[in-house]
Amino acid sequence: MEKVPGSVGVVDANIEHMIRMSILHLIQLGTKHGVFKALSREPTRREALYSIGLPNKKLLLAFLSTLEGIGIVEEKNGRLALDSFSYKLDIPKEHYEALLPGWVAILEEIYRMVDYAFITPTHPHVLMDFDKDADFWDIRMNTDFAGLYRKAIIKAAEIKKGASVLDLGCGSVSPYEFGKAVGYTGFYMGVDYSPSILDIAKARVEGENLPVELRELDVRLLRPINEYDAVVISYLLEYVKPEDYGRVLFRALETLKPGGVMVLLEPFRDRFRHVEALEFFERLNSDFKRFPAMGEVREHLESEDFEISIEELGRSMLRVYKLP
Repeated sequence: MEKVPGSVGVVDANIEHMIRMSILHLIQLGTKHGVFKALSREPTRREALYSIGLPNKKLLLAFLSTLEGIGIVEEKNGRLALDSFSYKLDIPKEHYEALLPGWVAILEEIYRMVDYAFITPTHPHVLMDFDKDADFWDIRMNTDFAGLYRKAIIKAAEIKKGASVLDLGCGSVSPYEFGKAVGYTGFYMGVDYSPSILDIAKARVEGENLPVELRELDVRLLRPINEYDAVVISYLLEYVKPEDYGRVLFRALETLKPGGVMVLLEPFRDRFRHVEALEFFERLNSDFKRFPAMGEVREHLESEDFEISIEELGRSMLRVYKLP
């Protein structure tokens, strides 16, 4: 298989910096909304929830849990105590050239949404629903960062003219870009459960005559009909309950031709420290569960009755080769 030097490393560097910025914004939120002041009195969790004047208690509880997850808060004898927390924003000089600007505006917009979400999760300024806010998601999928990881996937999966590709959780942009990659002699099947996002994808590929087929489907209900040279699973498992990983991965492997390649891309929680900070903001989407661990994904893959080899590409990508 082709090596993928550089491109996945750039993806990793940008994910790492997203996490760093999210930590800093959590600290800003905690200060702005009086959370740290309330926690300085070492309240019980219940006392904290009702002494902090934020109406959305469910989100506040998630905020407190996130502070625990990254080590700012510790529960001692049933009380929440602020722990000494030192965070150094250390950016290796080689990362500066790798950092992409497009995702910054997206995260800034999501940060802004949190203030409204603390009022109510259904506030009209919270634009994280896949169907209701499909335009926002389309903008997010059109950033330079999203373009970068799609190119990394194409390279890792060796998607070429004439290839057949199954893309689970395809979104609104991948059908066009992967459709171009397989060309008029190939075939691309994109699966997503958001009809609004699929409508945008259809409009994008319309008139290009690309060999693209799109299907509205919950990936847990996937039933293999065709076999594919490549299967892509990017930023999908975070919306799947961990107990359903096995079902999704089994079906994905089942659709893969012998000799085919599956590529998975995620900010794996066991490869990125403090990823809980980024998860807090992603949870503004009610469908978000959590980022998967690379180890648990590998465990599911290795437990299935398929002859496979697994390769870790950087910290955010797994490449699975189905042996002939």
